[in-house]
Amino acid sequence: MRMGTFQLHSIPPWSTSTDVAREQFAQMQEAERCGFYELWLAEHNSRDYGMIGNTAALAIALAVATSTIRISTAVSRLPLHNPLHIAEDLAYADVMSGGRVDLGVGRGYDLQEFGSYGVPFDERDERWEEYFAAIRQLWHSGRTEFAGKYHHGGDGRVLPTPLTPGGPPIFVMVSGSVSSVKMAAELLLPIASGSGPTPEQLRERLDMYAQFASAAGHADLAIGAVLNNCWQLKPLHVAETTERAIAEYRQGLEWYMAELNNRSMFGFAREPKPYSYFVEHQSVLLGSPEKMVEDLSDYCNRSGINNVICWLNMGGQPHGQVLNALEAFRTDVIPKVDNYLFDWTRQG
Repeated sequence: MRMGTFQLHSIPPWSTSTDVAREQFAQMQEAERCGFYELWLAEHNSRDYGMIGNTAALAIALAVATSTIRISTAVSRLPLHNPLHIAEDLAYADVMSGGRVDLGVGRGYDLQEFGSYGVPFDERDERWEEYFAAIRQLWHSGRTEFAGKYHHGGDGRVLPTPLTPGGPPIFVMVSGSVSSVKMAAELLLPIASGSGPTPEQLRERLDMYAQFASAAGHADLAIGAVLNNCWQLKPLHVAETTERAIAEYRQGLEWYMAELNNRSMFGFAREPKPYSYFVEHQSVLLGSPEKMVEDLSDYCNRSGINNVICWLNMGGQPHGQVLNALEAFRTDVIPKVDNYLFDWTRQG
């Protein structure tokens, strides 16, 4: 199994945007030291639960501040950006990182965020499809020319040239849409899922992906290799004891999940629930290192997911607490799950 971290940059009432920016940057550098495989950078604006409006800018900063860990947008809300800017900025991050950048793409879902940028929400799906096609064309052709309904570009060079041939690898973020799974499967692009699906639901999603990819003519071995590279977001925390992990994670989770849109977006009940509901929910993993290893092993076997995006800092958890959890993963979790693999290339 490979571990990543999810960086949402929430600003709870007990912190400030300056502290959050500095602390989370330090946490991402620490994640590299602790053996995490990838940083997943969330993109939101105009609300306290997320303050990174353009993940490409943060990816560039991390490209020069790290040396081994991969860096992915999670996601770039394509309808809210000029596709040429995304292509150019992430090409620069790809060059400066030595080819460690991935592009996670999504549509965005928050009406306020669209309004803050002056983008009509009813244009979201059309813009997403067009801008996704534009970015892939820009990277593959190396030319800026593109003629679409929303983006028009004259001819010129896309610079810098990405270090990765054809541009950084692309992940498609999937919430609950079958059409998104189908699109990703037909293009044989890996998917990253939100925290909502249970292990069994996620296994069904990956089986569906395999069926769509096979129907599109892709070889079984190639499909299996991509499924081995799919990810899921999991809110989690590890501490010396399970009781301590549950107690420490409470304040940040309760503040973040007080917002209806946050509950529904991440697969939880729409109506307010007590903390015990989240503790018992299959999407949240809280425990001692021993329990975390057991839970991740069980999760891998049931879901078929080999790669976990660890949401250690939900709702602005205390900086020292997050650093302690990262260290616990380094010493007591990552070495013990490193060899776990649900190998899709060997499935019938």
